[in-house]
Amino acid sequence: MSKYTLAYGQTQYEFNLEPEKILAVLRPKELPTPASEAQLVKEAMENPIGSPRLREIGKPGETAAIVVGDMTRLWVRHHILLPLILDELNESGIPDESITVVSATGAHREQSREEHIQIIGEEAYNRVKVVDHKCQADNLVDYGTTTHGTPVRINREVAEADRVILTGGIVYHFLAGYGGGKKAIMPGVADYNGIMANHRLALNPDGPGLNPHVCAGKMDGNPLSDDMIQAIKKVGVDFIVNTITNDEHKIGLAVAGDVVAAHEKGAALVDEYFGVAIDRQADLVIASCGGYPKDINFYQTYKTTHNMVPALKKGGVGILLTESCEGVGNDLFYTICTDHPDNAAREDALRCDFEIASFMGYTQLLWAQQSRFIAVTGLPDQQVREMGMTPAKDLDEALSIAKEWLGDDYTAYIMPEGSTTFPVLK
Repeated sequence: MSKYTLAYGQTQYEFNLEPEKILAVLRPKELPTPASEAQLVKEAMENPIGSPRLREIGKPGETAAIVVGDMTRLWVRHHILLPLILDELNESGIPDESITVVSATGAHREQSREEHIQIIGEEAYNRVKVVDHKCQADNLVDYGTTTHGTPVRINREVAEADRVILTGGIVYHFLAGYGGGKKAIMPGVADYNGIMANHRLALNPDGPGLNPHVCAGKMDGNPLSDDMIQAIKKVGVDFIVNTITNDEHKIGLAVAGDVVAAHEKGAALVDEYFGVAIDRQADLVIASCGGYPKDINFYQTYKTTHNMVPALKKGGVGILLTESCEGVGNDLFYTICTDHPDNAAREDALRCDFEIASFMGYTQLLWAQQSRFIAVTGLPDQQVREMGMTPAKDLDEALSIAKEWLGDDYTAYIMPEGSTTFPVLK
């Protein structure tokens, strides 16, 4: 027997499995930890991909809008990026008083002064104007519609700026293929109807269920990603600075330059570091989110469940370790499960009023139809069952249930850092 250890909240579980049953322990590649995050970003900006340097793009007398994330994107480390971007714009002839920072709230709430400082840092906050995007504002600028029928109405501060610079963080994204890049415009500074129309492309246009072309790790042929690209081309984006962060919550890699070319390079780096090639699926996948805070609630745990699916055979069993000390974490994620009698009704609700959290709860139930999931969690058993999983009080009980379902002849993958490990079936 071989011994394995998986994180659970701020503790851990140890367990034993026969080594011949283990196809592999799947882990991401370790990202570098640079001596200086600022120097790393500066070097990326000095060597842009598919674009001149930012200081060569701006001109005296012009205005600029810098799009940053909101409080849900603190991990991007905008406070490292902003002083460097502002300095290059100054070098181009655009002074601080001609620059506006727009927080890409998408359909999220507005933020306080203190939160703006937290996002971009006190130095940048004291230099430039900072505003929140409001997706229901009546002064958004209309750019028509995409070929997918999505209305493109964009924040006026962004639309009227002579130069538009986007920031963001690149990770696998279950709808857009990858985060960062184009997402700062759509959904970041788009209107509510446009955001919902774009996200509805995740549903199958020809029948029930999910659009098979909308998934993590895929941009070519992904209509939702293409829709976003059409939006940015209508708006016009001059430069991006995107980061990839490591487990220490520091910038490990950065790309800068053209909104498409630089983002594609960043996506390739995400594949290199977080994509793990597998040649077949397993009967059993045992995954930890990576412990606290990655398993702080069940909503955050979705990333791990999502990443287990490509490695798991249909009809297989997934064991998910998530303490979820703060509960479910999102009401819509939970109520989509409880407020409708079946997945057909849930899909009808999403087609009428698409909400990301509801979509996530719905897809988790779809996965639970094609495979069986056991959750080792602090959530009440009833809540776990309502979200399509079987509760287990500890990992030993979960393994016992799995073996009862699978018998003695099974194969397994172990994912110690499930939230950041994306299996890619070759």
